[in-house]
Amino acid sequence: MPISKNHVSTFLPATAEDIHRLGWDQADIILITGDAYVDHPSFGVAVIGRWLEKLGYRVGVLAQPDWRNVDPFRSLGSPRLFWGITSGCIDSRLNDYASLGHRRKQDVYSPGGATGLRPGRPLLVYSARAREAFPDVPIILGGLEASLRRLVHYDYIEDRLKRSVLVDAKADLLVHGMAERAIEEIARRLDSGQSIHDLTDIPGTAYIAHKGARIPEDAVRLPSLEDQPSNTSIVMETYKTYEAEAHPFGRPVVQNQCPGTVVVLPPSNPLGGEELDALYDLPFSRRWHPCYNREGGVPALTPIQFSITTHRGCFGGCAFCSISGHQGKRIQSRSLESLLNEAEVIRGHPDFRGTIVDLGGPSANMYGMECPQEQTCQRTGCMAPSLCKKAAFDHEPMLEMMEAFVRWSSRGAKKINVFVASGIRHDLALKNREYLDLLVKYFVGGHLKVAPEHYCSNVLKLMGKPRFEVFEQFEQQFAEACRRVGKEAYLVPYFISGHPGCRPEDALKLTEYLMSRSWRPRQVQDFVPIPQTLSTAMYVSGVDATGRNIHVSRSRKEKHLQAAMLQYYQPQNKKLVSDFLRQHNRTDLLPKIRHLSITKKRKRKHQK
Repeated sequence: MPISKNHVSTFLPATAEDIHRLGWDQADIILITGDAYVDHPSFGVAVIGRWLEKLGYRVGVLAQPDWRNVDPFRSLGSPRLFWGITSGCIDSRLNDYASLGHRRKQDVYSPGGATGLRPGRPLLVYSARAREAFPDVPIILGGLEASLRRLVHYDYIEDRLKRSVLVDAKADLLVHGMAERAIEEIARRLDSGQSIHDLTDIPGTAYIAHKGARIPEDAVRLPSLEDQPSNTSIVMETYKTYEAEAHPFGRPVVQNQCPGTVVVLPPSNPLGGEELDALYDLPFSRRWHPCYNREGGVPALTPIQFSITTHRGCFGGCAFCSISGHQGKRIQSRSLESLLNEAEVIRGHPDFRGTIVDLGGPSANMYGMECPQEQTCQRTGCMAPSLCKKAAFDHEPMLEMMEAFVRWSSRGAKKINVFVASGIRHDLALKNREYLDLLVKYFVGGHLKVAPEHYCSNVLKLMGKPRFEVFEQFEQQFAEACRRVGKEAYLVPYFISGHPGCRPEDALKLTEYLMSRSWRPRQVQDFVPIPQTLSTAMYVSGVDATGRNIHVSRSRKEKHLQAAMLQYYQPQNKKLVSDFLRQHNRTDLLPKIRHLSITKKRKRKHQK
């Protein structure tokens, strides 16, 4: 049985000594993660661990175990109920590799930013070692990578479609989406004596339909792994079919994996406001585990240590984004009381130096915007291809929250800065002038992140983003807001290169616009085909959602070119961009590049 009294400590036990010191004979659940152990509400293992601890279970954490032998997986003993395995905060492929397949030089989720502390495809490797260590203990996969790879999916490093990670890892169960509800039900039922193979009806989970296993009668059958590579256009239809069911009111889906069959149940209902409050009110220490102090800590914590998550979910509908596929499009917001309580906890933290770096969520300006149509709505997002006419987009809860934080930050002997750093939807911000004034006056330190993503209408439509004219309108309104409140602030625009449907000619139009504004964007991302997104379905199939053929930038040469076009001002890109401009008879743009190169040389000479 779980312990009767919840044990609250600075960290969950992460070593055999910790477990011994607590007087435990055995942990109920051991969470294995590919990240270093950081006790912060932005790290999934900390959230699930604290949640289970609150429910009365004994939870241990095995962070970045050495996978080259089985001994580390026996170090905490055998978990009484199950192993919970995650690769970490982000997909391991994205963590290890850049878009062109180059190995990253730093792993910010590891101590000191060191690489090589986690295996390739951690879910598979950790599962194999956990099974070797204690063969009879159930294995449950979770986290972002498991969520996005729950069905047949595209792997951009191997450049091929792969089976569900549940099948490849030979795990017993997979939790997709935000896991609190599902993991609570799994723990409760296993603790009551049920077999892991009986857990075939828990929303937010996927299981392998072994011989005799229950397959729901209303399940939708998706094309198998064998069907899709032979006809890549099926990839788009498969995505659309599943997307129509990927909400709490959808139907289960079934997919043959060659071998094996996976059943994916609909997502669980998201936590309500009171439940979110209870989750974020848990005693997170907001620190990395002390064992990492010698390496200088875990870099990923530093920029978000004193941030506050106001809500979950995103209804933006961006084609390339995995947030709605993991958190859902429904907005679930915390109460103002809970947010202010967390701010007070931060104020009293010994490491706090006076700045809450972010007050936001996936899109900071969606707080409190629950939609009354969400249970019957069939749209994948409320903002693409245009703003939904039925959505309220009520800014009042957000304005109330912002005004409360303005008052809170001014209390006490020392004023506290509260910023919004997680980025906003600029098309949504245009709907309320009062919001924009409040944002600029109190919550922008000097720069505000926005994401126009591209310049060409055809590319933006495929991305699920508003026309560029909307961004220009926001840029004008932002400047006017700065004048009204008497503050100097600037926009930091984000752009994506190489998105499906973006031709080199489109990249040139964007570059020409950037040159005309003398913009030198630093926030540039080359498109990465993340599993279970519309953009990746376009990338693999070569068609858009309507079945129309589109251009896809696949070769390294073209992807490198499109990325270089966005950063045309960089000296290392000068030859590549110049050659392209000559080939397309745009030598009129060459002086701009030469001017920038000369300016940079003079600047370096002056610095010397």
